[in-house]
Amino acid sequence: MNSLKEIVRIHIRFSEVDSLRMVWHGNYVQYMEDAREAFGRKHGLEYMHIYDSGYVAPIVDLQIQYKQTATIDDVLLVEITYRPAKGGKLIFDYIVYKESDHSEVLTANTTQLFMTHEGIFEPSCPDFLSTWKEKNKINI
Repeated sequence: MNSLKEIVRIHIRFSEVDSLRMVWHGNYVQYMEDAREAFGRKHGLEYMHIYDSGYVAPIVDLQIQYKQTATIDDVLLVEITYRPAKGGKLIFDYIVYKESDHSEVLTANTTQLFMTHEGIFEPSCPDFLSTWKEKNKINI
């Protein structure tokens, strides 16, 4: 299997920095969300496909390791990579780096579990996810 990944480009706006002129730490979570949406569009795992299949996929774990700050007018690249996992979960790894010199700003990972629209967690792999894994030649 080739690793499934996507890269999104983020231009830091004035509204995304704090009084110290650093990107406010919570904005990085939004940048990762942007990357997950782009990944879904590219690889056929869009949020609405998950929803229309009877599920939502809330994040149950988020780990972030900050390396350096970013500021106004920096351009960041958010690289998201799918990490294969058993059962019904999605794990993504992220590297956020500056476009100008490719220095790392942060690394992170998220874990999402599937839950029905009625709020019941699904520990096994939903059919739509099994089909997606087969299509993308993902074996664990």
